Amino acid sequence: MFEHEPWNRRRFLQASLTLPASRYTRLLHGALLSQDMTAVLPHVAFLGTTGESPGIHVYRADGQRWILQQAIATKAPVSLALHPDGRMLYVLQELSEWEGLPRGAVETFQVETSTGKLRSLGCQGLSLSAIMPRHLAVSPDGTALVVAVQGGGAYNLLPIGVDGQLGTVRSIVKETGCGPDAQHQGSARPQTVLFDRNGHVITADMGSDRLTVFGYDAGLRTLSRHLLPAGSGPRHLALHPSSRRLYVANVLSSSIIGLHYDAHAGVIRDQFVQSCEGYGETLAIHPSSDTLYSSRGDEIAAWRIAPATGMLSVKQRTRMAATVVHELIASAEGQALIAVTSCGVARIRVDSTTGALGNLVSITPMAATRCFTMKPLDTIGAPQLPSMQHR
Repeated sequence: MFEHEPWNRRRFLQASLTLPASRYTRLLHGALLSQDMTAVLPHVAFLGTTGESPGIHVYRADGQRWILQQAIATKAPVSLALHPDGRMLYVLQELSEWEGLPRGAVETFQVETSTGKLRSLGCQGLSLSAIMPRHLAVSPDGTALVVAVQGGGAYNLLPIGVDGQLGTVRSIVKETGCGPDAQHQGSARPQTVLFDRNGHVITADMGSDRLTVFGYDAGLRTLSRHLLPAGSGPRHLALHPSSRRLYVANVLSSSIIGLHYDAHAGVIRDQFVQSCEGYGETLAIHPSSDTLYSSRGDEIAAWRIAPATGMLSVKQRTRMAATVVHELIASAEGQALIAVTSCGVARIRVDSTTGALGNLVSITPMAATRCFTMKPLDTIGAPQLPSMQHR
């Protein structure tokens, strides 16, 4: 177990106001790399920020430099997703009204191949009453986008055309149900959507303590449902690389639940583990398949995943002292863990073989950071794999 000097909101904001430009760029370079610079170069990174100046910030990681390419004002970015070929970035706007109607929206940006710079292609509204959406995901074949809508208690499916642009909402699933926590579970509150490798949509509803697996073709259709213990409040999901285990972070019970998952049928089976150590806020899995990362408050924990059973045991913990950790992202090579917090983005060195957490390499002070994604520039616009069969 190890700890670092905690970074709190004051330190983040003081640093962002006092750093000279060259030093700030070096910090951005160190903090935002989800892969080592000696791996695949160059990369483009997209950050969504809220607060007083909401927008999308585009950075190019090239050699030893991290260069700001563009800053675009946008309304309320809460979730980002790239098209599988990288040519489009979809930005979910957490709104209660768009074009005079009660609904959120998804903004589409075209990604320039050589620089990663963005050009807005406009917004597509969600269904009526689909307010304050929380999360979006794009299907592996790039033909559909699914949104979890907290305020309206629903899921929206939007088709993606061959040109990467969004069509109008094709399918709506309105959820019902509630839980014992009157403050947070008075109605359905979908939080997360996740595609498995077969194209099934796995979803988490904090309000009804329910996980649902959808198939899709002309629209969303329910394949299976799974109820969690009352008062769990599922918020984040992490699918094991084997696609046979699903881990759920429950924000209300501060727990992590592990479930068996049948990716072929799209069915969630019996629960095999529950940890109640308070780390039920966000999840990520190391590509080696044997380490799960989770957060609570100002701490991040690394858990060993037993290969045979999927059971969890704590490896180590580190303190972040950030007010809220919105996302944890493990790099594809397994050399870093990115923590997206409300105060900025932090990069923690990771042992690529064991998944163990190393030193806190650097922290990028950026107020109200909410979402993050990145991609190698040389893969933008690359040909896609043949389309999968929707299930």
